[in-house]
Amino acid sequence: MKLFTSFATLLFSVSLSASCLGTKHEEKLSSLLQAKFSQNPSVSNLKVEVIDSKVVPNSFNVWKGVKLKFSGKFTRGGKTQPFEQTNVFFTDGCNFTETLSSLEDATEWKSIFQPKVGEEHYNKTHLIYGNADAKHKVVIFSDPLCPYCQRSIPALLDYAKNYPKTFAVYYYHLPLQSIHPASVPLSKLMYLAQIRGQIDAIGKAYSSKISGREYDNAKIVKAFNDATGQKYTVADLDNKVAVVEVENDMRVADELEVRGTPTIYLDGKKVHGEFYKDVKKVD
Repeated sequence: MKLFTSFATLLFSVSLSASCLGTKHEEKLSSLLQAKFSQNPSVSNLKVEVIDSKVVPNSFNVWKGVKLKFSGKFTRGGKTQPFEQTNVFFTDGCNFTETLSSLEDATEWKSIFQPKVGEEHYNKTHLIYGNADAKHKVVIFSDPLCPYCQRSIPALLDYAKNYPKTFAVYYYHLPLQSIHPASVPLSKLMYLAQIRGQIDAIGKAYSSKISGREYDNAKIVKAFNDATGQKYTVADLDNKVAVVEVENDMRVADELEVRGTPTIYLDGKKVHGEFYKDVKKVD
C-alpha cells in the first residue's frame, strides 16, 4: 500500500508553518505529515517516525533529507490490513518536497539514503559463477517469472560464466509473490539446484512454461523439470533450508530497498541488464 502515489503529484513544495524558526526540521515535518495523512478515512492508527536525517550536499546546510517510517492500518474494499513503509522527504524548515535534485548533474538526493551493497553481500553461498577474487563483483536480485528478468538474466549468466576472472556473480532470489506467486516455489527449486551443484539450472529455470498466477505445485515442479532437465518433486518444496534461504534473500532485498526486478549491481552500483557488454575482460 502506497500513501504517496498521488501525493507527490499534488505537492512539490508546501509551507510547513508561518515561521521557519524554532522546532527542529524533522519534528515539524513528521508532525505535519502525521496530521496530513491522518485525514485519510482509509488510514487508522497512523504513526510517523523519523529514522534518519542528513544534510543535502551543495545546499549550504539549508536543506535536509529526512527518512520517515509510516505504519498503521489501511482499509480498502472492506478489508483492513497493517502497513509499514519508508519514504524520504526534504525540508529547509519552511517548505518540504518529496523530490530534490542537483542543478549541476541532476543527482537525485534520495540517493544519500540508499543502502549500499557491502562485503557481507559477497558471500560464497550466493556465488554461482566466477572466482571470488574476480575483478568485478555482480549482485543480482531476480525473479524467474519476471518478463524483464527473462529477457536479460539468462543471457547475463551465460555470458558471465565464460569470464571467471572478470565476473564474480552473486545471485539472490527475489520472487515477487504478489504479482506471480508461482515464482516462490520456482525460486525454492532454483536454490536446491544451486546447492546441489546444478548451477546452470538457475538460468534454464527462466524458460519454465508456467503462468505466474499458477498455484498448483505439481504443475510448477513439472514446468521447472521440463525447463532444466532436473527431477524434483513437490515434496522438495518443503525443504526447510530452501524455504529459509529464499526468505533470507527476500529480507536482504528489503534491507537494500530493492523495489523491482531485475536489480543488478556492478561493484556496488546499479547497472542495466546488458552492462557486461561494456566491461573490459581480463580472461
